[in-house]
Amino acid sequence: MARDQQVIHFRCAQPPTANPDKYMDELLDAYLFVEDADALYAEYGAQGVEFTRGLGNMPWHRREFVVKDCDGRLLAFGANL
Repeated sequence: MARDQQVIHFRCAQPPTANPDKYMDELLDAYLFVEDADALYAEYGAQGVEFTRGLGNMPWHRREFVVKDCDGRLLAFGANL
């Protein structure tokens, strides 16, 4: 998968074991650094992406949000403040 000259390589693996606390504990499957979290958040919102945490500034100097993908994985996207 690629976007804006960034490439992510995935591997084929067995499905993860179910974790009923995954969403409550926000156990992320991936964290992706982006240039403009606001623009990406707006783009994903317009496409109906399911957010599990809205856009906001974090104490660790990132502006980020979390989505749930079509397989139920939690993906965080963050930009430097």
